Amino acid sequence: MTEEKKNEEKKTEEKKKISSSGPEQGETAKPRGTAEAAVTAHHAPSKKSSPSAAAKAAAPKSSPPAAAKTAAPKPKSPGALRIRQVKSGICAPVDQKLTLKGLGLRRIRHEVVRPDTPGVRGQIHKVRHLVEIVEGA
Repeated sequence: MTEEKKNEEKKTEEKKKISSSGPEQGETAKPRGTAEAAVTAHHAPSKKSSPSAAAKAAAPKSSPPAAAKTAAPKPKSPGALRIRQVKSGICAPVDQKLTLKGLGLRRIRHEVVRPDTPGVRGQIHKVRHLVEIVEGA
């Protein structure tokens, strides 16, 4: 009987140790690992508050850069091709997605100018169902 009592006491002591390792009464459990770092980084106040940065932000800009992005790329030489993506590459095989990326195409109706070389022609041929060569290039 004494051995059984000792075993029971050991078990209760272990349970107390396990329960005491958790948060104390009144304390809340804190997240651990990367989630904690993400939470603290997300709620950390920004330290960028220099007067020169505010002055630069308030100054008017001379030319809007958005106008340069909206203009369609023009071929730089007569041996250049203007390529436009007309279909999505989402359901395409991985090698075709990589070919679109290699051509520099990112989205539907995106146009790029590439030199008229056999390598570029081969890339266009591989994804010919997703792209078109724009006339007037």
